[in-house]
Amino acid sequence: MKKDLENIEEIINNIKGNDASKLKDLLASFLKKHVKRNQVEKYIGDFPTFIEPVYLGNDVKIGDDVLLGPNVYIGNNAEIGDYVELSNTIVFDNAKIGENFKLENCIVAKNSALLFSNLREKNCILMGQIDLKENLKKISF
Repeated sequence: MKKDLENIEEIINNIKGNDASKLKDLLASFLKKHVKRNQVEKYIGDFPTFIEPVYLGNDVKIGDDVLLGPNVYIGNNAEIGDYVELSNTIVFDNAKIGENFKLENCIVAKNSALLFSNLREKNCILMGQIDLKENLKKISF
């Protein structure tokens, strides 16, 4: 799992024009290969809903009325805001997601902080330390 995550991170960190198209296949392959069983017992938050399979790293904080799954990987020390829906998505370590997000087939890069509300996205990479939706760095695939 670690090697596959490092491979995805390397592509994100060195992304060029047509590299983004590789990520859609890598995302699907990673989720199919590694997110087979639930690991949802270690989280901090109020009663999220999980649709199997979902994998949570250590010290994940989950807000109220959150729906995770199917096929969601959330790395260590990640924070998910209130009213968030994630499906077929990877959230890397130390990433923070604001309130009222709906992400499908997305990757949130390591150490990203998306500290705003109301976002609906499909098939893309989200990255950066931002507090306004207008400043969002997004790469579609």
